Amino acid sequence: MAFGQRNVAAAAAKKSRTEVLHVDIESGGGDMTVDDDKKYVKENRSTKHLLAQQRASVILFVIALTLGFLLDRSYIALTAANNSTKSDDAPRGSGREENKFGFTLNVNDLPNDWVEWGFDRIRRKFKCDQYVHNAIKPLPSMEYWQIILDAYNKEVDASYKFDELVPPTQGYRFNEEGAPPYYAKVSKNKDRGLFASRDIKKGELVHDGTKSDVVFPDAKAWRRFVFALPRRAACDVTEWSWTQRLEHGGPMKILMAINISILMNMGNTPKQINAVPESSTSSLFYATQDIKKDQEILTDYEIYETRYDLAGL
Repeated sequence: MAFGQRNVAAAAAKKSRTEVLHVDIESGGGDMTVDDDKKYVKENRSTKHLLAQQRASVILFVIALTLGFLLDRSYIALTAANNSTKSDDAPRGSGREENKFGFTLNVNDLPNDWVEWGFDRIRRKFKCDQYVHNAIKPLPSMEYWQIILDAYNKEVDASYKFDELVPPTQGYRFNEEGAPPYYAKVSKNKDRGLFASRDIKKGELVHDGTKSDVVFPDAKAWRRFVFALPRRAACDVTEWSWTQRLEHGGPMKILMAINISILMNMGNTPKQINAVPESSTSSLFYATQDIKKDQEILTDYEIYETRYDLAGL
C-alpha cells in the first residue's frame, strides 16, 4: 500500500471513531467514563505507533532498493571502464576453461597490467613450479602440439604451419632425407629428451634451428600466446622458451620450437655435452664428439644468455 493510501485509511479510522462517539452522546447513550476515555486514547496511540512502524519499514525498504539500484549501476559502469582499459592486444578467448591439459587463462582472469608481467610472475600465475616438480611429464602427442600451434596461430602468426611430411612428433624437415637424426623418448630418470636415431660423427650438423625455431616479435606477443594455452602447455612453453641475440649487438629475442627439437636437455658436465651451437647467435648445432645410436643428445644451455628482462619480460 502506498504512503497516501495509508494516510487516508488512518484519517478515516479517526473520523469513524469521532462520529461513533458523537452519536453515543447525542443518542443518550451516556457520557464517556474516564476509563473509556483512557482506553480510547491508548487504542489511538497504539494505532499511531503501528502506522509509524509500518511507515518506517516501507521507508527502509525503499532506501535499500535505491542503494541496490545505485550499486548495480556503479558496478556496470566500473566493469565497462575496466573493459575499456584492457589492451586490444589481449589474448582472445572466452573465459577460464578446463580440459585434460589444465585450466586456460585469458585477460578476463587478469588485472589490467598483465601486459607488464614478467617471466617469473607468469609462471607463478600458472603454478608452474608444482607442475615441473610434481608431474612425470609424458611425451607431447600430436594433439598436444596442435593445441600449441593453434594458440600460436591465433595470437602470433597465422601463417605458421607444421611440415606436411615430418610431423612435430618427429621434429621438422631437416634435409631431403626428412627428419633430423634424433627421436624423443622419456629417459630413465623420467625426463623427456632427444636420442640419436643413428650414429652421428663429430662435426656433423645435428640440429638446424633456422628450420625449427619460432621467433616472437616482442614480449607482448609471447604473453598473449602463453595466456591462450592450457596450464600444462603454458608451463611447458615457459620451460621451452629461451632468449637469444640473432646477431651480434642485435636485440634480445624470445624463441621456442613447436616440435620435439625443444626437448634437447643440458649435460651436467662438459664431458656429457655432445652438441652445441656454433656461437651465441647461431641456431646450428654440431656434434662435438661422436654420438652413438640411442645415446642422448645433450647441449649447453649457457651458450645462450638468459635475459628475459632485456627481451621485455
